[in-house]
Amino acid sequence: MNDFTGEVIANSEIAPGAFLLEMSFSGLPEMRGGQFAMLEPPRDDCVLRRPLGICMAAPDYAAFLMQVKGGGTEAISRLECGDTLRVTMPLGNGFPVKPGATAAIVGGGFGIAPLYMTAAECGGNVRIYNGFATAKQVMLADRFAAVGRLTVCTDDGSRGYRGYPVDALAEDMDGGFVPDVIYCCGPEPLMRAVKKLGEERGVETYLSLEQRMGCGVGACLTCTCKVAGHNTRVCKDGPVFRSTEVYL
Repeated sequence: MNDFTGEVIANSEIAPGAFLLEMSFSGLPEMRGGQFAMLEPPRDDCVLRRPLGICMAAPDYAAFLMQVKGGGTEAISRLECGDTLRVTMPLGNGFPVKPGATAAIVGGGFGIAPLYMTAAECGGNVRIYNGFATAKQVMLADRFAAVGRLTVCTDDGSRGYRGYPVDALAEDMDGGFVPDVIYCCGPEPLMRAVKKLGEERGVETYLSLEQRMGCGVGACLTCTCKVAGHNTRVCKDGPVFRSTEVYL
């Protein structure tokens, strides 16, 4: 974990209320899919930093997918090229990618943010199922398609598969697709369904939990939840957990 000051090189609205913030840095450590960052909003009245999944990373570059939900994220969304921002990263534990394994990746909405790097780490032996409410909300499809076999799912059928991404995965598994591992991040109902599918089919499954966070380093206990029968800090001990440890 380190504190960095980065420079904005792009800040694009890629769907309604969704921004891809791209920044240049110096001397970033290696980062894994599933880890996150705490970004300091450029507002004096925002005391707490905002947690965002690390969507893409390199030694001198990091990108964050952000939903504008309040004053802090709205201020970050207004940053322009050349502006600077303080960022603490990498935080948390990423997905345990297994070299050579066949992986299924399931994302919903902004939950796709930590899954791009995870898919890339799988080395192409991966099927990706990303779900959105409608075609207008689809994000980063070209980038995901470049690192794996992508199925875009929409609730209303306006693009790709009509229905939920977990159902698309289940249909492929019924048709003979046998993943060694499933990685998932998204709304709780989606993760609950993926947990059920993976455990019923005997597939090792990992979930990235989404909880409200204050500090991002395990000090404030804001993100505490029950994992494996005891209180666990999602930011420090997660956010990635094996599905069998999680109660949803």
